[in-house]
Amino acid sequence: MGGGKLIRLEHVSFRYAEMETKALENISLQVDRGKCVVLSGSSGCGKTTITRLINGLIPSFYSGELSGTVKIDGEDIAGLEPHELATKIGSVFQNPRTQFFNTDTDSEIVFGMENCGISYEEMHCRYEETVNNLDLENLCGRDIFALSGGEKQQIAFGSIYALSPEIYVLDEPSANLDRIATLRLRNLLLQLKNSGKTLLISEHRLYYLRDVADQVALIREGRLTGLYDMNRLVDTPVETLNSMGLRTLRDIEISPSPASCTARVPALEIRNLSVKRGGKTVLKNVNISLDYGDIVGIIGENGVGKTTLARTVCGLMKEKNGDIYSEGQRMNISMRKQVSFLVMQDPNYQLFSDSVVGEMALTATGEIPDLADVQKILSSLELTGVRNRHPLSLSSGQKQRLCVALAALSPARILFLDEPTSGLDFKNMNRVAKMLKELSREKAIVVISHDNEFLNLVCTRIISLSR
Repeated sequence: MGGGKLIRLEHVSFRYAEMETKALENISLQVDRGKCVVLSGSSGCGKTTITRLINGLIPSFYSGELSGTVKIDGEDIAGLEPHELATKIGSVFQNPRTQFFNTDTDSEIVFGMENCGISYEEMHCRYEETVNNLDLENLCGRDIFALSGGEKQQIAFGSIYALSPEIYVLDEPSANLDRIATLRLRNLLLQLKNSGKTLLISEHRLYYLRDVADQVALIREGRLTGLYDMNRLVDTPVETLNSMGLRTLRDIEISPSPASCTARVPALEIRNLSVKRGGKTVLKNVNISLDYGDIVGIIGENGVGKTTLARTVCGLMKEKNGDIYSEGQRMNISMRKQVSFLVMQDPNYQLFSDSVVGEMALTATGEIPDLADVQKILSSLELTGVRNRHPLSLSSGQKQRLCVALAALSPARILFLDEPTSGLDFKNMNRVAKMLKELSREKAIVVISHDNEFLNLVCTRIISLSR
């Protein structure tokens, strides 16, 4: 096919049903065939809404007030049926769990092809090609719900790759990926682009896209405020990028730290911890010790057991062997639940109230929270403006910051945060870092992350888990 504008948004505005303010205001954006455009900007600025417009989820799934036109290859998307869009556009959502239809990985990879009427022989060939090209051999035949967050993201991408769409719409595709998987994603995106595919990527982490993206579209409060050539941004001083709300374009490396020695009784001590899941040993003989004032970063490949460690220490899973101590006292599961708080990788699992302030009240363990404390925490994480919103109506980054706010308000003295920055821009990443540093004066904090920029900013020590 020829060149030209494959994706075209013309004066598009959109307001979600039951929301007072518009998510997008007069957006005009064009993406040429075979190009890669990255959407960046603060959490809740409208990036995900743009992806939903292009893949047809707005207005077919998300209702609201829409004006302007969205065209794909010259056709108004309003006139295209969902099955027509499915063969043209492949989407990987910010939360891959929300796009799964099967309980095992093999069925998920072929599900889209089955629905598009692809022959069995062709499906088999595409399945093999997808598994080989995306290095998914270790994920074949697995229970989808037993996968780590990063592994789920890889399966979601595989299910779209197998359809070979002309347009890839990716929402935070590196959010839960380890370093190796992120570099593999970068190489794959470059191959797709070089083969003529068109890429639209909503992303805060830009470093791995510096050789892939052609342009970066900066979105602020629902408006397109700038369209920048990536080759010019690469030469822009990091201070200027940060002032624009953009994160670094450099690949930041970190190194595991030596174990610290202390004469004090540790705030948290993990001794010879082993955990089994589904009959398989996930963690074996893990030993970690940290004091109040420590912010320890946990790194390691996807599926190595980082989340399992957090869930076990916080009393959500039972260990096979080993002991967990706090302030010299051995803790059973019940005690661990009382003294710890886990900010989960998927914040949707721990939001229950019908408002942000209501969520804060729930966390106060049955007590009425001090309103001044609540206001201070919400203000520190830039959540005051959404204090009366339903938590599930927030953007992914806002939900993550809300869960950090809940951790700050909780009486727990041990905090685990599992990928707390996957949806955060530069400014909000710094807000979370500042909050954790303040909390570390009285709490022991463990951060599980693949975000080297954040780990370097906040952690006093780094520990690497291996298989």
